[in-house]
Amino acid sequence: MRLYGTARSRASRSILALEELGLAYEHVPLSTSADDRATLARLNPNHRIPVLEHGSLVLWESMAINLYLGDKYGGPLWPATSEGRAKLYQWSLWGQTEIDRRERHIARLSGDPTRAEAASVERIAALRILNAALERSPYLLGETFTLADLNVAATLSEPHEDGRVDGDLDPADHQMTALADWLNRCCKRESWIRVRGMP
Repeated sequence: MRLYGTARSRASRSILALEELGLAYEHVPLSTSADDRATLARLNPNHRIPVLEHGSLVLWESMAINLYLGDKYGGPLWPATSEGRAKLYQWSLWGQTEIDRRERHIARLSGDPTRAEAASVERIAALRILNAALERSPYLLGETFTLADLNVAATLSEPHEDGRVDGDLDPADHQMTALADWLNRCCKRESWIRVRGMP
């Protein structure tokens, strides 16, 4: 099994899944630089990382990779019931549709104060939904860490971002204590520490 993508990108989400599942894999720290473009074009028509090669399967999109790995290898991160898996899918997709929104990232970094403020308000509103869920239980599906937590936490904060949302927001500064505590627990896991030191 081979995972292409630098750990300082969305590829970290899939590297974390491989680490948490204890799977043997080769990490190829491919980036979107000019030097890596030919390899990237061969692997993914979108020219993006990460990409997973597993036998004859070539799979891109970090969330698809993580859901594939969970479904194939199971273990304690993968809910045993269809209801549990439904909640895992719900939170994983929520992370993509409500948090990992390209247009919001662009607006935040646009230099336009009006657009940046609107994006910030949207981001905080979405995070408050997550905080409310985490006030009811320590993890998204209950008492234990699952792939749902990994998928959402790694969307909020890549390992090199030290538990800050998008690298710049501390939920505790916005009275989201449950979210801050949960994100801190996730980011202190051994997998996060290992991936933080990867290229």
